[in-house]
Amino acid sequence: MELLAVGLSLLLTLLAVVVGLAKVQRLPASIDVRNRSGVTPVFWIASGWVELVAAGFLVVGIFAAHEAAVVASLVLAVSYGLLALRQLAKRLPLAAATPALVLCALGGATAISIGVAG
Repeated sequence: MELLAVGLSLLLTLLAVVVGLAKVQRLPASIDVRNRSGVTPVFWIASGWVELVAAGFLVVGIFAAHEAAVVASLVLAVSYGLLALRQLAKRLPLAAATPALVLCALGGATAISIGVAG
């Protein structure tokens, strides 16, 4: 079970770094998602930094402090879940919210797997 926790953690870390960097660097695709979701630029960049910090805690925590890794994966799950809710509240198609929903589920699964492997 520990191998599953490490694998999910590393996958979530990789995805959080990619998404967080896209937000912080203001990449065009990220700006498009932000605009369609109706999120302010300041909040979008701040959420990118939160994702990057959480990714750092996740990768260190999985090997050294499981509690920190659980919290980091839950922070990511909540962040992505809130984005999905925002997108659905803006009446965007379900396809637009699917990436955030998948990342939310991955964050939750990661937290559970780390907690079980604990």
